[in-house]
Amino acid sequence: MRKPRIGIVGVTCQYESGGQRAETLLHDAIKSLEEQNIEVIPADKVVWDLADAVDVCKQFQKEDLDAVAIVVVTWVMDSMKYIFVNKLNVPVVFWAVPYTETFSIGCVQHFGSILKAHNLEYEYVYGLADNPQVVEKVKMVAKTGQIIKSVKNMNLALLGPRQTWRVAGPQDMTNEEWEFSKKFGTTIVHIEMEELVALSEEISDETAKETLKQLAGRTGKVLADEETMIHMAKTYLATKKLIEKYSLNAIAAECYPMYSGLMNLTSSWLADEGVIVDTEGDIGHTLVMYMLNLAANGGACALGEVGSIDTDNNILSIAHEGSTAHSLAESVDKVQISPSGDKGSFVGLPLKPMEAVTVSSIVGSRMQYKLLIEQGSVVSATHQEWVDGGEKLLVKLHLDKDVFKFIEQLMAEGMDHHLVIKEGNYQEILSMLCKFMGIQKITL
Repeated sequence: MRKPRIGIVGVTCQYESGGQRAETLLHDAIKSLEEQNIEVIPADKVVWDLADAVDVCKQFQKEDLDAVAIVVVTWVMDSMKYIFVNKLNVPVVFWAVPYTETFSIGCVQHFGSILKAHNLEYEYVYGLADNPQVVEKVKMVAKTGQIIKSVKNMNLALLGPRQTWRVAGPQDMTNEEWEFSKKFGTTIVHIEMEELVALSEEISDETAKETLKQLAGRTGKVLADEETMIHMAKTYLATKKLIEKYSLNAIAAECYPMYSGLMNLTSSWLADEGVIVDTEGDIGHTLVMYMLNLAANGGACALGEVGSIDTDNNILSIAHEGSTAHSLAESVDKVQISPSGDKGSFVGLPLKPMEAVTVSSIVGSRMQYKLLIEQGSVVSATHQEWVDGGEKLLVKLHLDKDVFKFIEQLMAEGMDHHLVIKEGNYQEILSMLCKFMGIQKITL
């Protein structure tokens, strides 16, 4: 994935004191951001008037920016900042500088009040380029803009049946799909499961066996028979063909009640190759996993649902049939491939201990969405606990709060049963995504 791309411009006014600092402020800001692995696109000029603002916008419109940082060198007119907001249509961070005579922070506060009145979101920072917290926040705005753009441009496959029928709406889609696409920009690509099966049947046993040899080092203990594993390898190869054919960024695949176990192992293998294949046709949580992986620059997420509640230790046992990335186990030796359905399988593993995880979930309709953003940790599960849990995915999720009340609050908020668990703390960037994408943030 490329570096986040942020444009940076200084705005000032000949009638205010402090404009002479513009070049120095911009030089220092650019240097600090580039040291944080950000691709910085400097404006060709400092903006002193509206004509300069129009010119810089013309430049930035050619640059495929993820965000723009506007260094407010002195007090400037609303109409100057408006040009950038209106023309660029990317997340904006206003950079206020700590010089009393410039009224910089007051200018940001004033213009921010106007943006809020029009339901337009922004971020701001206050300080100089030698302040790590200031630079980190600007970087996060750039990263947030990059994720939003990736979501808007993604092709997300719905792999499974969508018959031609309707009550009073679209014939082979749902109004919910249209609303989801309108909200996030994501394009949903319908692919019939029969197409995947047909592609799979074209692959020879010899090719499948060779693929299994190549994947053996990251497959784990296999309890499924050879015929099943050959079928799994063919499904994996066929899925990769679909990804290439339709230029897919992620897949939400049917698994229940038909095609049980067909996509589980493929999902796990591909997760460790950076491709998300959700195995419950869950478009919303596929999107959440995609955003989290972008925020983390890789890795894999675990998805499951609450199986039991340990109120004494504030632990939720999260379980799922089994399609989680092998890399999320302590070692591949603790991964088990068991038979499921007709020539299908499921991937069983206890999630490895993790000091910090982000817990998320999405729900919504009619353009109104809620995103759960919580923090927790994963503690080690014993072998017997995993066996007692059905030898599937088991996550012992610890929360620093009353877990029964947590579940009650989830229900009160109407949150979905699926929870996405990602190693690391991504609360801040998810919160910023909620802000700029118009999603209601839920913390309990």
